[in-house]
Amino acid sequence: MTIFTRAMIDPRHRLAMRALASLERMHAIIARATDGDTDLSRVLWRLDPGRTRQPSRLYIVSPNVPDAEILRQELGVGTADISTCSYEPFLSRLECGQEWGFRLKANPTHSEPSGEPGKRGKRTGIIRVEEQQEWLFHQARRAGFHMPINRLELPEVLVRHSVQEKFRRKGSTVTLTSATYDGVLVVDDPDLLRRSLIGGIGRAKGYGFGLLTLVPLADDHRKEPRS
Repeated sequence: MTIFTRAMIDPRHRLAMRALASLERMHAIIARATDGDTDLSRVLWRLDPGRTRQPSRLYIVSPNVPDAEILRQELGVGTADISTCSYEPFLSRLECGQEWGFRLKANPTHSEPSGEPGKRGKRTGIIRVEEQQEWLFHQARRAGFHMPINRLELPEVLVRHSVQEKFRRKGSTVTLTSATYDGVLVVDDPDLLRRSLIGGIGRAKGYGFGLLTLVPLADDHRKEPRS
């Protein structure tokens, strides 16, 4: 079974302020809330900050229902702020040719040449927005979808936010390249897309990257997806 959870978080709450200040702390909270018999490598999560005075939205995809008490203790959310449902009915609706609005926060990376035959080089973050888009095009082909071309002959995807996220882990500073994509996708292979929705895209999934979410498009026109 796969569970989809959304928690509405008040970023001004003292508990939330402390948790949201560190990806390492959020990683630990999500791990605790989704623990038990769960393989933590199968847990995805993403935090979408709200606009001014609006709540942030925490999305979690996991094999079991997250522990609401842990989320309450660590993030200051109430029972009414958490909604949970089975992901299976939605996943079963995916069909080839469907169009969906999407959002993805990912950690786009590539391997630098090592200079030695047969040896993989150091993996580094992709900084330029144009190259971040190219990274997504490559990932999309393997994930069962593509972004359609609009009337301006441009793919329907936008890098909404690109930043270097830094946090402390075991006494060292970790830097992860973060790119948030909003756009429209067309389903090419429903099975591959289902795997991507459950298994994520790219690296650093334990730190809030890789979770792809879909929203319906308006019947009469395409609109930007909202989280």
